[in-house]
Amino acid sequence: MANDFVKDRLLELFGDNKFLCAESVVQVIAEAGGRESRDVVRAATGFCSGMSRTRGQCGAVSGAVMGIGLYAGRGEAGEDHEACYALVQELLDRFDDRFGSINCFELIQCDFTDTDDKARYRRDNLRRDCYRMAVFAAETALSILREHGYLPDEADWIKSRLAPCGLLCGQCAAFADGPIHRASRELRDQLGPNFAAYAERFEAMNPVFAGYPAFAELLGFLAKGSCTGCREQGCLFQACKVPGCAGTHGVDYCFECEKFPCDEHGMPGRLGDVWRANNEKMRGCGAAKWYRKLKDKPRYP
Repeated sequence: MANDFVKDRLLELFGDNKFLCAESVVQVIAEAGGRESRDVVRAATGFCSGMSRTRGQCGAVSGAVMGIGLYAGRGEAGEDHEACYALVQELLDRFDDRFGSINCFELIQCDFTDTDDKARYRRDNLRRDCYRMAVFAAETALSILREHGYLPDEADWIKSRLAPCGLLCGQCAAFADGPIHRASRELRDQLGPNFAAYAERFEAMNPVFAGYPAFAELLGFLAKGSCTGCREQGCLFQACKVPGCAGTHGVDYCFECEKFPCDEHGMPGRLGDVWRANNEKMRGCGAAKWYRKLKDKPRYP
């Protein structure tokens, strides 16, 4: 993850006091790999302010440990935990080498249960020091995860989610492991394999259930996640020529091509206009900033 992104995103989250240290750090690490962050941010709250004002471990460190666990931790009983332990130990060593401690009180000499210390924290703007440590913790955790193969390089990650035309594959209804795919899979699993029989009974109470067979077919498609991105030639819009054309010209995005704009995209009418507008904007701000601008917005506004 580019340093500027980590700094800017943490400044937005932590610097503006929307979230605290552990919450902000784990959210940035989660976002780096497209993980859902809401529940893990809630789990991080108690680790903020030196473990809930107990003069314990630094919240930025705790958030980074949780962030590493998102990718290297165990999800099934009996899985190996040694790899995750090794990454966390590396994180703690690097942080301690940089700041001399991983303990909140030792780092900023502030007891958050003490009125005078809390006033000094605000007066001396010690939050600035906490922000600096949060940036280091997040950057270090992301670096370790990438060094050990748990996360791809940022440019490769963005390219797997952002199409050459500038549309966000990662938010598409067909994209595997996208938010629509995950939500559809969860809904399908919650309904269970026998809900069709119940829908027939419910139809007498509400005729809307008569449409369940068609809904179940669509839900099954959405839950399947049929595409891994248009660069893999799995796009729903098969007439699109953009991925193949970009590959032929050796570019990741159309705006990088010396022939842009051209008439070789194969997109009709409005889609052609969107293709050109997206790439004009990407040319102005860069693919990474364009991706960050889109990633939290609905794909179908």
